Amino acid sequence: MIIDNEISRTAAQVVADCRNAVLATADANGSPHSAWMTVQVSTDLGEVMSITAPTSQKIAELRSNPQAEWMFATPSMETIVYLSGHTQVIEGEAAKRHWDRMPGKAQAYYRKYCETEDYNKFTVIRTDVTKVVLCKPYVYKKTVLFEKTTMTDTGTRRLQP
Repeated sequence: MIIDNEISRTAAQVVADCRNAVLATADANGSPHSAWMTVQVSTDLGEVMSITAPTSQKIAELRSNPQAEWMFATPSMETIVYLSGHTQVIEGEAAKRHWDRMPGKAQAYYRKYCETEDYNKFTVIRTDVTKVVLCKPYVYKKTVLFEKTTMTDTGTRRLQP
């Protein structure tokens, strides 16, 4: 997403200020599940990454339904940002590059039940963000800041601001 106006800068700042976010997933039948996660987000809001145990409920759900949504909020809940898109489950050697980039691993929640530094014992969750929504709950306003659309008739992707 191109961050070039006040509203997109607001969304980017809310996300940058959050060390944790809520990940929402659903299983193949549509039953929802959400979990607090320690995250890393690219500055353009195009990618969200986190680390978790390969045996977690969210990993099983992402394997059957790879769509996910992340929720970031100010402490007052005055401003909420949703980032959603297709989510990959990355394991083994493929996860090492992401593992090495992940800050704050020593303080992450998952370390409470697995204290190892062995990246093979964890799974990386990587969301390719296709939609960004800024929400102001107290004024009942949601603004779609960015959404990738389907392929056009020429075979190219068109981005919506």
